[in-house]
Amino acid sequence: RFTLVLLVAFFAASAPARAAPERLTIVGVDAQPTMQPLLDALRADMPHTKGQYRQARPSQIISRLLAGVDDADPIDVLVLPTPDLAVYLANEGSVSRHGSSAVKHRPQQQAHWRSEVFSIGYDPAVFVVRKGALAPSDVPHTRTELARTLEQNRARLLRRVGLVNIGIDDVSYAFASQEALRSPLFWRISRAVGASQARIFDSNEELLQAMAEGRIDIGYNVPLSAVRKWMSKTASIEMVIPEDYVLALPWTALIPEKARNRSTAGDVVDFLLSDRADRALEQVGLTRSRDLDTMKNVQFIELGPELLVYLDA
Repeated sequence: RFTLVLLVAFFAASAPARAAPERLTIVGVDAQPTMQPLLDALRADMPHTKGQYRQARPSQIISRLLAGVDDADPIDVLVLPTPDLAVYLANEGSVSRHGSSAVKHRPQQQAHWRSEVFSIGYDPAVFVVRKGALAPSDVPHTRTELARTLEQNRARLLRRVGLVNIGIDDVSYAFASQEALRSPLFWRISRAVGASQARIFDSNEELLQAMAEGRIDIGYNVPLSAVRKWMSKTASIEMVIPEDYVLALPWTALIPEKARNRSTAGDVVDFLLSDRADRALEQVGLTRSRDLDTMKNVQFIELGPELLVYLDA
């Protein structure tokens, strides 16, 4: 009996203590309710990780990372819906490299840039129209039709067109800069929008709320993720997928250079790139590249240094 007690005491003393959950801080631009499906899926996939989520504006995130003042509460994983700003952070040396094995299973589109900025899903730009506001023949399905509708219905659409301020909203700025590069109609549409004395909003949420309340009739280059959320709230908003081409903006994930636990952060990035995250990303509002085949002529905005051009003041 004495020997048995000694053996029990020995094995109890030598047994490894249960590791405390690893702390992990994920920072993103969207509010936590929007990101909650993804956070829940991540918690289920990595139960030994104690994750927390913080929302911040892109300007706040970038200034903190570039200034190196995140030592007290470092960001482990950063999720940005603006690939130009993500590439900018990497170019400034504020991002850690990660050799993700999940990249090998993403042959459809470019999955990363320099193993530092990773594309986790796409947010296409669409038109929005208030239901019943336009005759069926006036509902635009291409950029040519949009320009024509604005020009031929100037009095009817006076103060009834909505845009998001590209000087405030980084996603809208990214869409506008890419549109200026790709579309010969960009300045024609800009003139028509100006002639209609368009209403300028600070965010896509404000624009879609104004449409739901009947204050505007047309919105241009609105992220599909935002439109889907509002279409679930109201039946007054109609989404129009452009038939000439669709701009697909990648959401990105990256690991800051001063991340607390790069290994665990790398596991998070691997999860975001894997098929296990598909359902959660869809609930957040993103679309994988393979699921965009139903749209005509999708133009993926690729990660790379050319995105820095329009960030040059």
